[in-house]
Amino acid sequence: MLTNKKMSKPHRIALLGILTAIILIQNFVPFLGNIPIPPLNPTIIHITVIVATLTMSTTDGIIIGAVWGITRMIRAYTMPATPLDLLLWTHPMIALVPRMLIGLFTGLSYRLSHRLFPKRDKVALASASVVGSFTNTIFVLFFIYLFFGETYAQAIDVDISNLAGALAVIVGTNGVAEAIAAAIIAPLVTIPLRKITMKK
Repeated sequence: MLTNKKMSKPHRIALLGILTAIILIQNFVPFLGNIPIPPLNPTIIHITVIVATLTMSTTDGIIIGAVWGITRMIRAYTMPATPLDLLLWTHPMIALVPRMLIGLFTGLSYRLSHRLFPKRDKVALASASVVGSFTNTIFVLFFIYLFFGETYAQAIDVDISNLAGALAVIVGTNGVAEAIAAAIIAPLVTIPLRKITMKK
């Protein structure tokens, strides 16, 4: 698992608190958790989880992912935008598990990429960010298909036999846009954060 051994405990606790606050703000303040590019409006909240993983550790990424998932469930219970929102985002396998897996798969992919490209850390950071981003997109859509396939198909006016194809289109549009954003933004944030939080 990815671990930043050069980070002091006070720095880790402080950064966990800051990233938790950022997650809360991104979830509850309109437009701060998304890039306003209609019609996709890709999310950028996953980038906070990726940054937590790459800056601190896989475990910390999983923790921040859990914060996002729990916050998303609370928002669905208290501020549902639609009945479908209440149905989907209160289910822990959809709202919580994929967010935690971002940290796991980002950490694993960074370690692998760093071994393949030991002298090109930016490449490892960017590739791990892409993996983390697609982890969120693919697992969320997979669990929607698994648990609420028929209901979701009716909600988006698609025949259940065509739902898998419709979800694949989402991966190819929103998913790609979110992955590109993660590959650009996460390394730009992670590199200076690492320098700031290293032990003196």
